[in-house]
Amino acid sequence: MSELNVTSTKKALGNITWLFGEKVITMGVALLISIVLARYLGVSDFGKLNYLISFIAILMPFSALGLNAIVVRELVNEKVNTGTILGTALLLRALGGLAAVVIVLCGCFILNKELLVSTNWLVLGAIGSGFSSLLLFDFYFQSIVQSQYVVKSRLIVLLLSSALKLLAIYYQMSLNLFLILVVLEPVFTGLLLYVFFNVKKNKLIKFKFDSNYAKELFSQSKWLILSGFMAIVYLKVDQIMIGEMLGSEELGIYSVAVRMSEVWYFFPTAIVASFFPKLLKSRVSYALYEYNLQRLCDSLCWLGIVVAIFITSISSLLINTLYGQEYNFASQVLNIHIWAGVFIFMRALLSKWLIAEGLLKFSLVTHGIAAVVNVVLNYIWIPQFGILGAAWATLIAYALSSYVVLWINRKTLPMAKIMTKTITFPYRLLKN
Repeated sequence: MSELNVTSTKKALGNITWLFGEKVITMGVALLISIVLARYLGVSDFGKLNYLISFIAILMPFSALGLNAIVVRELVNEKVNTGTILGTALLLRALGGLAAVVIVLCGCFILNKELLVSTNWLVLGAIGSGFSSLLLFDFYFQSIVQSQYVVKSRLIVLLLSSALKLLAIYYQMSLNLFLILVVLEPVFTGLLLYVFFNVKKNKLIKFKFDSNYAKELFSQSKWLILSGFMAIVYLKVDQIMIGEMLGSEELGIYSVAVRMSEVWYFFPTAIVASFFPKLLKSRVSYALYEYNLQRLCDSLCWLGIVVAIFITSISSLLINTLYGQEYNFASQVLNIHIWAGVFIFMRALLSKWLIAEGLLKFSLVTHGIAAVVNVVLNYIWIPQFGILGAAWATLIAYALSSYVVLWINRKTLPMAKIMTKTITFPYRLLKN
């Protein structure tokens, strides 16, 4: 192995250490706050809180504009000045955030109906999500494999927000204060990332907007915008639909299961984000590139399977001990939903691979299929099977979009074969 490869691997592993360290703290604190909040608010209000969280998440792709991995790629390749890349992408993302606010205002006016939470909260949520355009600096630190600054920003906001929530519980404040904190979290995270960016670079990078480069970025990202929107739709639409079709109490129970399931989703994201620059550089040798892809896919898939088996075996004890008997039914939802994580873990790699191979349109196709399948199945199964139907719909949607559809296109067959080999990893291990 070359000295450069050893150095890049060590740098990536160091980056993962920072990200994993943050996640251990984040998981612990977020879990504690979730438990205390769920017990304090009760099933109904906890459902309303998660309705707003899901709504804000659905708006995030508008301010992201599909530029996340593209910005990392552009910064790594260094074909364009860093200031131009960041300045152009930042303005594009800000315009996307503004578009989200306009869409929410128009949507509320057209629908003209009472939703699970008031229109005012939805508009404030849209404004808060617009500040996520500043999360662009997260991807700058990814490109130089220095995620410690991102970690510090997130931890500061997490600890401050958690302390305020605990104080609000101590003083028995109403649901409204918790909704305000949900709206403000992306705002303060973005602002802190900008502060760390300035400290790190000593303001040497001058932002510059280039209209021609903006057109080029938008041309590359237009499919990812739709893809990102579709991805978040099939990730969060179940909670919106449950809230509107079954009410806040059912959503509160479902949200507990989803939270216990999704808390693990960060791990594949952290692993792939840290190794993506190295993966791009290894494309000079197809054999090395394929080898790295296979090893990464093996690790992600079987990490997901181990997590799913572990959580399934203790789900009932876990929910009852942490959240109380009121949320007991969430364990049955969790037993289904947790297995979607296996496909989520592999999907993290697939998403980056599609970008590296220039198959952005196919990313949209896979997410589009999953979104449509999830919405249709939720529409049919939620009235019949309740929140268990929503969990099954999510699992099927992820399996289709992250693995099955790869077999229908010749260009994605290499990744389909890699994933199939991953599933047979124990056999390959014994054989070799």
